[in-house]
Amino acid sequence: MTRDRTNLDDRAPTIFGWAAALIAGGGLLYFWVMGAILILSGNGGQIQYLQDEPIWRTLYFAYPLVFVGAIVVGALLVALRRDVASIAVAGSPVVLAIVYYFASIHLRSF
Repeated sequence: MTRDRTNLDDRAPTIFGWAAALIAGGGLLYFWVMGAILILSGNGGQIQYLQDEPIWRTLYFAYPLVFVGAIVVGALLVALRRDVASIAVAGSPVVLAIVYYFASIHLRSF
């Protein structure tokens, strides 16, 4: 009996996709922490002048939960052998953060 190794070989792109998603999401989390410290201490520069409404502030402080939730759901998808979907879910916090910043800037001008 021979084993089919194609499924094992297809996991390499998943590893690289996850690495890219975790590095990008973790980098965003690092700068999120700096921004959160500046907001909460009141010593921020430009981020302090935004004076966000409560909904934008809530969305800002929800990023760590979104990041951890995406990692958990992505890991579950990897366990279910849904590799492409797991990469998409793991990378979604980065895309959502970009959408948040564009929305917070452009929707404020109205």
